[in-house]
Amino acid sequence: MTPARPRKWPLFPLLIAQPLCVAVYQYLAKALGTGLGQGTPVDLAIRLGTSPLFWTLIAVEGLGLVVWLAILHRLDLARAFPLTAISYCMVLGISLFVFHEKIDVATLGGSVLILAGIGLLASGERTEA
Repeated sequence: MTPARPRKWPLFPLLIAQPLCVAVYQYLAKALGTGLGQGTPVDLAIRLGTSPLFWTLIAVEGLGLVVWLAILHRLDLARAFPLTAISYCMVLGISLFVFHEKIDVATLGGSVLILAGIGLLASGERTEA
């Protein structure tokens, strides 16, 4: 009897999960950074080490790494890496809607160009298949 081979996750959910992990990481980092306040480096390190947000941030980063490695196992780096740029657009949405930060026209235009580039990569992928 041969051992069962581990099932591979479909690629599309991995390609969504990785930039989502990056966006969640950035949200947690911003929340943590604004919530730490002032103090000596030792005081800040103690508050950081005892913060549930910090440990959640570490877990999300670890999950993102595992997902990224699974993606790289299946795609060339040159194909996979540009797709991670969608996380920039996700972070832009978080900064606008969660933290109520101002977004200028150039930043918004850059995000549209990123999404257009991802669309071009995706359409090129379909025509090659």
